[in-house]
Amino acid sequence: MSWALASLVDAGLVLGVATMLCGLAGIGDDNADALAFGVVGAVCAAVAAIARRRVAPPERPTAGRVFAGIGLLWTVLVLFGAAVYAGTGSLGRFDDALVESAAGFTTTAATLLDAAEASRTVLLFRAATSWVGGLIAVLIAVVTLPVVLRSTALIGYTTGRRGMDLAPNASVGIRRVLILYSGFTAACVAAFLLCGLAPTEALVVGLGTASTGGFTGRVDSLAGYGTGTQVVAAVGMLLAGAGIFVIWWIARGRLRPLWRSQELRTFVLLLAVATAAMAVHRGVGWGEAGFMALSMMSTTGFAVADWTTWGTSATVVMLVAAGIGTMMGSPGGGMKVMRARLLMGSAGGELRRQLDPYALILVRRDGEALSQRTLDRLGGHQIAFVVLVGSGALLLGISGVSLLGSVWGSVSAFSTVGPAMGEVGAYGRLEGLDWSGRLALVPLMMGGRMTIPPLLAGVGLVLRWYRAAVRESRFRARLAIRRYQTRSESGNGDA
Repeated sequence: MSWALASLVDAGLVLGVATMLCGLAGIGDDNADALAFGVVGAVCAAVAAIARRRVAPPERPTAGRVFAGIGLLWTVLVLFGAAVYAGTGSLGRFDDALVESAAGFTTTAATLLDAAEASRTVLLFRAATSWVGGLIAVLIAVVTLPVVLRSTALIGYTTGRRGMDLAPNASVGIRRVLILYSGFTAACVAAFLLCGLAPTEALVVGLGTASTGGFTGRVDSLAGYGTGTQVVAAVGMLLAGAGIFVIWWIARGRLRPLWRSQELRTFVLLLAVATAAMAVHRGVGWGEAGFMALSMMSTTGFAVADWTTWGTSATVVMLVAAGIGTMMGSPGGGMKVMRARLLMGSAGGELRRQLDPYALILVRRDGEALSQRTLDRLGGHQIAFVVLVGSGALLLGISGVSLLGSVWGSVSAFSTVGPAMGEVGAYGRLEGLDWSGRLALVPLMMGGRMTIPPLLAGVGLVLRWYRAAVRESRFRARLAIRRYQTRSESGNGDA
């Protein structure tokens, strides 16, 4: 568990500092919230700083321990956020605080808070949770799985030379990701300030854009902001959805990898197709259609209009876009563009084999032929994705959500989007769900954030622990029965 503890300590240090800064920024607005968040953040940061000197990760952790640590990390973060929301009185009920915390750390733009009534500290803390969650998601995708485990075949996709270029080892990868992610966030905030937003609003929207968290300081997302703000948000969502590798190439001035990336070309093509498919629908302008296509495929969840009234064709396009999601190395969710592309290529190859069983058909990624083992893993990933989304829709349906709301809500939550057709609505408001429906979203959001392999590995580990505990309890019960029988026989013999 040393790897998991080290990850928790590092995450706790970042989160503690962020919480303390949120408290300091809230002085003069709501001093009670500012004091509470400041103290909690300072204590968390101090404890993490002390523990960091005593906990060191192992050099070569096993895959099982890493996957278990990922699940433990997300769980502890969500529980910490829920305790802060409930303990400070920001949300009266712990189940509501749990849902809000899960939405924040999983970068899902769904909320129970009224942005118009929330204090500056609470708004900044909610945005900070999404920023920390996005940072951890990128570090796991770029550093933990490829570098620490030395095998991203576990997720059905290899980052190849571009991954080693960004993160040749764990320490360099972490440092570069922190610099790129923080620099991109700072650029987003500065751009929003230039658009005329107040400092608090610029910081909240900037954090929500860079992390694909989608939080703003208003209840109607970005609908009430000006055109300049919406354009900046669109550009930010494009880069955030494209992922840290694209930002790395741009920062180094390397245009050739951008042009040669099949994943980036597919991402842009899908965005163009989704935009055109929605724009031809009567009443939807090209600007709004392009923005919502970016919002869904980047899984940010921003909205510039009530898109739930655009008709069936437009909303089906957005549902598919949300399901596909972002590129590898992005803080966003979804199935991922490259996986979807490779799955389509694999399906096309199988159809061609039906016509010519002896044909040699290869599925390539950036010129590299993929093995059948990798393609089988991709197929397993797709099956797991469909099964988990279907199970989520069933849970929402049992809780009383409509059929449309159940399907949309499950896809949206598992892809970490937030807004959905039905009860949730275009702006990700959860007041239309009862407590059971809200709680049903929590495992969906966390499952989508952890990604399928760590989720399944974590479930498998829990099942192994459960089976081991059952075997142990049965053994002890049989041992106790034998001792009782031995004592009874000895007692009868003495009599």
